[in-house]
Amino acid sequence: MTNREGERLRGWIADVCSDQQCGLASFAAGLITDLDAVVFGMSTEWSSGPVEGRVNDLKALKRSMFGRAKLPLLRKRLLLIAASRRP
Repeated sequence: MTNREGERLRGWIADVCSDQQCGLASFAAGLITDLDAVVFGMSTEWSSGPVEGRVNDLKALKRSMFGRAKLPLLRKRLLLIAASRRP
């Protein structure tokens, strides 16, 4: 995956599905339902990782402060977390 070789995914799925001992068969079969998107995602240099990281920060913050704070404090804490994660 780090080499951006999405074209090799079809072969990997075939190998996994043919192996009776492998526990990844249902996962591999699920990838087939949207194979073009998965191959494209593995082949391109673009990533949604930073966005997913911010969403994860927001969800963790909301869970930790549920019922304890209103929007202004949540906003301030989220902005502080975002500022601390900048390179």
